[in-house]
Amino acid sequence: MSNDSHLQLPNSTQSGEKSDWVATISNLMTLAKKANSSFEFDRAIDYLCTLEEIWNTKDLPDFSKELRIELHLEKGKAYSSQGKLDSAISEYQKTLEYCRDSDQLKTRSETFVQIGQLLARRGDYDRALGYLQRAIGAYRRLGDQVGICKALRNLGVVYVELGEFEEAEVTYHNAIEQARKTDDKILYADMVNNLGTILNMKGNRREALTHYLESLNIYKAHDEIRKTAYTENNLAISFAEQGMKQEAFEYFRRAYKTAASIKDASLTLIVDINLADLYLQKDSLTEAKHHCRKAEQYLLESGLKNGHLVETQKIAGKIAFEEQQFETALRQFNQALETAREVGTQFLEAEVLLERGKLYAARDRHFDALNDLESSYRIYNTLHAEGKREQTEQVIDSVEKLYLNIFDTMAREVDHKDKYTKGHSDRVSSLSLLLAREVGLRGTALKTVVAAALLHDIGKIKIDDGILKKAGKLTDDEYKEIKKHPQLGVEILKGKDFPWDVKPLILGHHERIDGRGYPQRLKGEDIPLGARIICIADVFDALTSDRVYRAAFDTEKALSIMEEDSGKMFDAVLLKRFAEMIRKGTADPVINSRTRSDEMYSIWSQCLDGSLDGKESSPVISQPA
Repeated sequence: MSNDSHLQLPNSTQSGEKSDWVATISNLMTLAKKANSSFEFDRAIDYLCTLEEIWNTKDLPDFSKELRIELHLEKGKAYSSQGKLDSAISEYQKTLEYCRDSDQLKTRSETFVQIGQLLARRGDYDRALGYLQRAIGAYRRLGDQVGICKALRNLGVVYVELGEFEEAEVTYHNAIEQARKTDDKILYADMVNNLGTILNMKGNRREALTHYLESLNIYKAHDEIRKTAYTENNLAISFAEQGMKQEAFEYFRRAYKTAASIKDASLTLIVDINLADLYLQKDSLTEAKHHCRKAEQYLLESGLKNGHLVETQKIAGKIAFEEQQFETALRQFNQALETAREVGTQFLEAEVLLERGKLYAARDRHFDALNDLESSYRIYNTLHAEGKREQTEQVIDSVEKLYLNIFDTMAREVDHKDKYTKGHSDRVSSLSLLLAREVGLRGTALKTVVAAALLHDIGKIKIDDGILKKAGKLTDDEYKEIKKHPQLGVEILKGKDFPWDVKPLILGHHERIDGRGYPQRLKGEDIPLGARIICIADVFDALTSDRVYRAAFDTEKALSIMEEDSGKMFDAVLLKRFAEMIRKGTADPVINSRTRSDEMYSIWSQCLDGSLDGKESSPVISQPA
């Protein structure tokens, strides 16, 4: 208990009157409220604990319900601001015990909201939703529009934490409509501010900034210090995501300074996490570690297990990764993943899987990386359908690049088996890309062709080197072994789900239009379009590349050889378009080139042009000739 002079009690032997104690209690309650309003939460709790102790130890009448409710509400408010969530929840639940009468329904409703908000901060989202729904029901019984708005605001926060962005957006729009019916400007600003957060997550940052600034102006006009600081934090996040790091730092510092001055532990935690991430982006590891450790310490002392803990563990893993402390990084990512799954934050789970996948890829644990990236991709894809469209697409793009890193490594394994085929996979990918674009493929369809082209010969890893590198003519048995490589390629990739359906294209790139190809003897349009494209690129590169048993053919000779098989081995329309493209010189930089180590990423960047708008162009080629 504090030794503050305000807490010295009157001597009962001197006063001898219970009325003196009643006056003291009234004074203590007034002082506690003032302390809470001045952000002196330790002092407020000391006053309130002293008040409760006096009443419990002196021979005084029982608390009135109103005073009991007031006591527990004020203690809950102080504990909440200190970040002592369990203590705050306990005080608010005590409040509910004294709010069972119908005339106390409003207080009961407000307490439901407070408990729901605290449960959400603790990561107990299911219970939070339950309390908030009870609050909405109670406010509706009262016809209280302001109360409904407050409950909807907190409901939206829970939906955001759960990754249900579409539900959150609908909730905030409903709340704004309700807020417009009231005269409560602060409540309206709260709804606008929260909608800004959803718009920012969706990548609509200009509109998000408009919402943030509108709410910020209202908060400043009404001297809402705490809400102003939270909005400044939101503005900083938006600036950081736009690459405006200096502006982001400025607003984070403002929010951080305010959080310290008003002793708001929750805001301090949030800004510490955000600053750690921003410093990490700037490669300022010392500062990143400082803020990350502060967040870790607070979360540990508070015993919190929520989305903030997931983010902090994830950032700690990223810092360790940057410092090449790979085992420490893996341990942090594993802890973050466990926490994310325990509290049910799907979006954060996907983020952690993505980061752990990067770590596995960097350590050459490629199939472990694939497993994480597949899981991350599936979650992001689901969330993309529900909201957060642009940002999710950007993250999916990052996932795609990690897949490419792994694909690229696999393709190099084939190339390394035979020095005469070095760069073959890249050139086939480049030629396939050019032809696919020539015939109108875009977006996912284009990426599928390029990814499959990169891996089209992956099955050759399992072919004996003696056969693969043989300089002379193959025997019938040896040729039978070579013909197995499409199936072997699919077997290598068995159980692996990719963002692009590459397996049918890998399996079918040696099929022929006349049905005499292998391994399935598919005919005509039964052969996937992508496989027909890769077949042409594959044969052309083989003809125009040097081999141990012959020199490369020039382009015209190669095209002449292939045109003899038009409509038999090759799709006639595709081959015609390909030949026109080659004769125009479009593919000159590719033909018989020695590719760079980063060639695949250069090729892939060409797939991305105009492919993030969600639109797919219809191909010019719909069926073979």
